[in-house]
Amino acid sequence: MKFVTSSTELYFVQKMVESEGEEAAEREPELQGQPEQGTAPADAEPSVEELTTKELGDLGEQIAVAHLESIGYEIVERNYRCPEGEADIVAYDPAAECIVMVEVKTRRRERFDDGVYPEEAVNKKKRRRYRRIAACYVMQNFPLPSVRFDVIAVTVLPKRLSRVHHIVGAFDWEAGI
Repeated sequence: MKFVTSSTELYFVQKMVESEGEEAAEREPELQGQPEQGTAPADAEPSVEELTTKELGDLGEQIAVAHLESIGYEIVERNYRCPEGEADIVAYDPAAECIVMVEVKTRRRERFDDGVYPEEAVNKKKRRRYRRIAACYVMQNFPLPSVRFDVIAVTVLPKRLSRVHHIVGAFDWEAGI
């Protein structure tokens, strides 16, 4: 379900698919061999509360990639590394004909409306670092179309419901490197 609140904000609520290509109907458990009530099968995915910080970040990036692909972006590279640091996602926006450097911030919450906004973690220092990472990317891949900086904030609830807040053009080059 998508809710567009402005040209630069898109909220996307989805329930995460447990593995690539599976539909929820295909994951119905068989009645025989069910664990006792209150227990989970040994191979069950951990709950959101049990995820490590890295696992939560990886989940947020998977959600962000699914979101970007759903709106027509092409994923060029994930976890691009250079001496200046790492960009979570490098994508191409065919509508704008530009490369998009995407910073993903993921937080786990009990509810969506608790006043915690993951995108607030993209502070001045992180924006400056992202500009330097983008400069490395441009130098390694010249010539390129224009480059834009987006932030995707992912809020994940206990049952793996998520909200994606996509801020298109969250910051620009002008603030300096």
